[in-house]
Amino acid sequence: MGNITLKIDDGLLEKARSLALQRKTSISAIVKAKLEEFVSTNVRREATLRSIEDYFLRSKAKIGKRTWNRDELHER
Repeated sequence: MGNITLKIDDGLLEKARSLALQRKTSISAIVKAKLEEFVSTNVRREATLRSIEDYFLRSKAKIGKRTWNRDELHER
């Protein structure tokens, strides 16, 4: 398992230590959980984008010729 070194503000570190103590956990556990959340969010995002792209490529939808212009859309 790897180690990392962080430089953070002393005040922030004290608040984090206090919260970790209240929650009966460690700063390392909190940082690990947040990193896991960060990575899994990105993994889900990439999977969703691939799914959308796959759907688009399989789609049989046809896009017709554009018969309008911007000015016509905004006529009042």
